[in-house]
Amino acid sequence: MTSSRQPEKTDNMNAISNPKEFPVWQGGELRCIARSEETHDTASFVLAAEMPARFQFLPGQFVTIGVHIDDSVHYRAYSISSTPDRTDRLTLTVRRLPGGQVSNYLLDHLKAGAKVEATTPAGEFFLDEGVADDKLLMLSAGSGVTPVMSMVRWLLTRRPDADIHFIYSARSEQDIIFREELISMAQRHPNFRLDLFLDNASGGRDRHDGFLTPERLDALVKDAAERRIYLCGNQPYMDMVEDWHQSRGLAAGRLHKESFKPNAPEADPGSGSEYQFTAPQFGKTSKIRDGQTLLEIMEPNAIPIIAACRSGVCGSCKCKVVEGEVERVSTATLTTEELADGFVLACSTRAKSDLVVEMVF
Repeated sequence: MTSSRQPEKTDNMNAISNPKEFPVWQGGELRCIARSEETHDTASFVLAAEMPARFQFLPGQFVTIGVHIDDSVHYRAYSISSTPDRTDRLTLTVRRLPGGQVSNYLLDHLKAGAKVEATTPAGEFFLDEGVADDKLLMLSAGSGVTPVMSMVRWLLTRRPDADIHFIYSARSEQDIIFREELISMAQRHPNFRLDLFLDNASGGRDRHDGFLTPERLDALVKDAAERRIYLCGNQPYMDMVEDWHQSRGLAAGRLHKESFKPNAPEADPGSGSEYQFTAPQFGKTSKIRDGQTLLEIMEPNAIPIIAACRSGVCGSCKCKVVEGEVERVSTATLTTEELADGFVLACSTRAKSDLVVEMVF
């Protein structure tokens, strides 16, 4: 992880000369070994395992972080901003959000030496190392730059000849996350083109005043049909880019996207029928209503389940339906084999009969 600011550091007991000799990290407690302030409301946290281990992930994937707040553990998913080339640690870049319980807690409390819980890296938005595209378009807005930055860092290390066009939207010059590093990339790599869209641009060859629009995309990216596109940002931004991509007749399979704020499943009024829910592992039995999500059932019954995104994207609330009928709203991150074995995402799976559910740890 590169930053123009000097990170806060602590002794790293996990410094290892050859990370490949150690086992793959399987989740658990991580220690913050360094912190750097990226902007006035964004910081990067370098995390390492307590025992020597190596992190295995693809550029663009995320981890789910758990923190203790008011006697409860709260989970949220955060994209990894560092490159998989550094396997003994990973970096998360977190932005403060209005009402963001976990994000704001991390920014207020996570310093060198502090610990957090985390799951293994996951996610369907990633740069496939087997894809040999020479031309790529990276589109991001705000904190959506985080997974895209992991991809770019990896590309410039492994495939320095790749043609990368990076378009990033932020509120102002002071809100550009990784500002110095992005500018340095553009200066050092002639095949890395940077375009910044700011609400109030202060000038400069790569600065554009105002919002990115379909017309501005047309003017900037005349070879869009030749580029594989990676997209991450707020929902209106993503919707605009997707509409542009579709209306220009570009190949659907060449657009890859991830949203930090996916839409939650719509409420289901159900039929009014009542069923019985059983979780034998925890000795829990309760009456439930038709159409309730498994998460709505499990949390009040104190059944331990991680729910990071709560909208069927991150896959952290995976569990298994042993008996009964359900309606799956999202199957993101579940493999064909898991679906056949009865695995579901609790936050986006609705009850349609009596159910027996178990957690697989």
